[in-house]
Amino acid sequence: MSMPAQSMRYLAMLAATIVLCVGAALAFNSLVDPLWYFSGNRFAPVNFAFNERLSKANLIEGREHEFDCVIFGDSRATLLPEQKIAGYRCFNFAFSSGVVGEFVDYANWLKSRGFAPRLVIVGVSAGDFRKSVSSRNTPDFVREGQNPPSPLIAYASLDVLAMSWRTLFGSSPIDREYDRDFHCRVAVTMPYDPRKPIRDLYSGPFDNREPLDKYRELRGIFPEARFVGYAPPLSAWAIAEYARIGWLKSYTKALNEAATVFDQFEDYSVPSEITLDPANTYDGTHYSETVNATIAATLLDGTTIEALNLTALSDAATLAAYQTRLKDYSNALEDGVSAQSAMPSPASTPRAQ
Repeated sequence: MSMPAQSMRYLAMLAATIVLCVGAALAFNSLVDPLWYFSGNRFAPVNFAFNERLSKANLIEGREHEFDCVIFGDSRATLLPEQKIAGYRCFNFAFSSGVVGEFVDYANWLKSRGFAPRLVIVGVSAGDFRKSVSSRNTPDFVREGQNPPSPLIAYASLDVLAMSWRTLFGSSPIDREYDRDFHCRVAVTMPYDPRKPIRDLYSGPFDNREPLDKYRELRGIFPEARFVGYAPPLSAWAIAEYARIGWLKSYTKALNEAATVFDQFEDYSVPSEITLDPANTYDGTHYSETVNATIAATLLDGTTIEALNLTALSDAATLAAYQTRLKDYSNALEDGVSAQSAMPSPASTPRAQ
């Protein structure tokens, strides 16, 4: 056989091998579906969140008409069970480290695709009102109003193959995971230690008001929708620390000013029986499925005594309510720290969100 013929045969075999490998990767990745282009993981009732900003766009693409409600927020709002918001068909578009500028980007993207919700729910983080906030990481296709990247391109890569393998044989890359129906749940069983400061506890007071314009812009994208905000639960020990170091007034004022943008605003971060129970959270900021189910069931009608309706309270009244609860729960706060001090220290710490 001549040299050119041998070369051609070698190249043909190489090309066939490459095509076979790429085809196998495409098939495997499509069945595990780590970026949620299709129906999710076919092998097990669990879906990991490798890139919620992309995955949730993939999940809703072409199905916008199925929903009349959308939820925005950071990782804490991902745990709000959208299927338990009575009277609406909600899509939970919250994602890790989400900031209000990104919510505006995604709302515009959804509107350009014909999405017209009756209800918009926003999990408001007081951290938005600090001088330094998380960076804006909106994908290019969202800012440009385009479709998500093709799965044929994404699922032919080795990086996504590693995601699929981890989905089947590893652990979640974050402290949360999604079930077969893409409902979020906590993926760790680590007990919360009130002695340990919550993440970003000492990152500064809450005096930046620039995000208020972004919340107003978000509301203006869907002007016909009911606009409901809520502050997710926060460790009562963290609130007590804000009071100790002189930041509590800054914290409550930021939430009160945010509440003016909304038709209704419920504050679940005020000290309560929920936030005083370490068993309800693993890190003082992300709360259990049971707690979030309670929020979903009471958010729209404000029927729980655990939360404050900030649309009905002045700045002074909100601060006074916080101070009263801290005083009423002072013994429980001390007992919680004492109980943890008598226990061995946890062997591990939460993974980054």
